[in-house]
Amino acid sequence: MWLKQLSLKNFRNYKITTVSFNKGMNIIVGKNGAGKTNLLEAIYLLSTGQSFRTPHLSDLIYNGASEFSIEAHFEKDQVTQTLSLGFDGSKRKITYNNTHYSSFSHLLGIIPSVLYSPKDIELITGAPSDRRRFLNIQIAQSDPLYVYHLTRYHKAMKHRNALLKIRKEETMCSWEKMMALSATYLIEKREQVVQSLSPILHTFAKQLSRDNDLFGLTYSPSISMKKIGGNVTEGIESIFKKQRAKELLLGTTLNGPHRDDIGITYQNKEAKIYSSEGQKRTCISALKIAEWSHLAKYSGIKPLLSIDDFGVHLDENRSEDLHLQLQSFGQVFITTPIKQKKQGEPREHTLEVNNGSITQE
Repeated sequence: MWLKQLSLKNFRNYKITTVSFNKGMNIIVGKNGAGKTNLLEAIYLLSTGQSFRTPHLSDLIYNGASEFSIEAHFEKDQVTQTLSLGFDGSKRKITYNNTHYSSFSHLLGIIPSVLYSPKDIELITGAPSDRRRFLNIQIAQSDPLYVYHLTRYHKAMKHRNALLKIRKEETMCSWEKMMALSATYLIEKREQVVQSLSPILHTFAKQLSRDNDLFGLTYSPSISMKKIGGNVTEGIESIFKKQRAKELLLGTTLNGPHRDDIGITYQNKEAKIYSSEGQKRTCISALKIAEWSHLAKYSGIKPLLSIDDFGVHLDENRSEDLHLQLQSFGQVFITTPIKQKKQGEPREHTLEVNNGSITQE
């Protein structure tokens, strides 16, 4: 996987810009507010159809413009390809190798990528929804069927919640059946991925901390598969039926994949409570490496790796250890306010960003 060139038009603080990248390490240098993170945001948007900074696409449009567009030229499986997307304030437009789409969900899996930003500390300190989002994006980039069931589940739940609010049960069975079928796939897939990620997290956290920090992951579904005997889908459907009386009073669905969580542990205790700030950042660094490794394995290619504000995540020794590991991670994008090249360090492609303009080394 190699992102060769990125063209931005009216995106954030870039009026019209084209930037080229090399196959290895790309260091994006600039002062705060210069537009470094905007480049990573554009790459992430191409990969997932989402911004990691705002839920509103209109926020991405250059001040005074009516629309934005991004175009990427990349090499995947030794084939040169093109992907472009745009938003005019109301309509989304995607073109992938001359095929047109209207939904950003079609982007998933085209350019697999992993992003590590300072906000990712919320995977430990934040709400369950932050951890579910992490898991959904991780799985969706390598499993189209997961995207199908996730969309199907939430669509059916929306209809069920609407019926709960008006206290009508007539057609609820059909929505519960649909939810149960998709919930089975989502729960089983999430459990598999968490079980796969946990030992990788454990290994990399030990490496970064020089054998001091022991972290792990556990999957905490709101519906326990272990308590369901026989047919899993039928068991989940029966749980939805049993909960109806209570949920008709509350007007919402209480159990299901939309209430799942991931437990992050430090020394077999809750990391949120028992780990220091430095240890939490070590955990997230290792988790992002685990995410990249897992995605590489199941997508069959090395995903792009973006790290925003490199240096704030770890202390000097751990940052150096992480930087050395990144040399084998395919194409990497790092933003930093100051680039300090060290003797003996492999050559890196440096881009200097200054208020929406880019100078390349």
